Amino acid sequence: MFQQVLELKDLSDQRVQVRCVGDLVVADDDRRPRAAGVIVLEPGENSERVYPQRDFTIGELAENCTAEQAGHELPHRVSGTVTVEDDRDNGNTDRWDLLLTGCPVHSDPERDGVWRVAPHHLTEGSGLRTPQYELVPARQRTHWLSRAQNRKLPEPGQL
Repeated sequence: MFQQVLELKDLSDQRVQVRCVGDLVVADDDRRPRAAGVIVLEPGENSERVYPQRDFTIGELAENCTAEQAGHELPHRVSGTVTVEDDRDNGNTDRWDLLLTGCPVHSDPERDGVWRVAPHHLTEGSGLRTPQYELVPARQRTHWLSRAQNRKLPEPGQL
């Protein structure tokens, strides 16, 4: 399983709506994951914990390791999008595309066909060396002249 914690906090002075799609989950009262969906945050408020999370078989994780060794893109990944909008007609929409992948298993050099949990994943430091993700992914921002009329403020240079 790949999993990380996603920190969501409303740093604005407006109420915002956070829409989570993809492999983004929250834990219910019984600690079972469910889709994160839509979260409303008041100014200064933190959300409940949101987790980019997805289960993979050991075979899929081995394919990630093989792809990394060959210098290819890792095929098995956790992805999601977080979109934040304030409630103003002429407000902003911010979007972050999230990607989490990695190689938490490695082949055992002494036993052909055997895969083991990467030793440094469990025994060295924070264990964060096998996941691959951007700590603060790039934000995509849309400025609205009017959301109701679907009129966006043109990008600089498009005027």
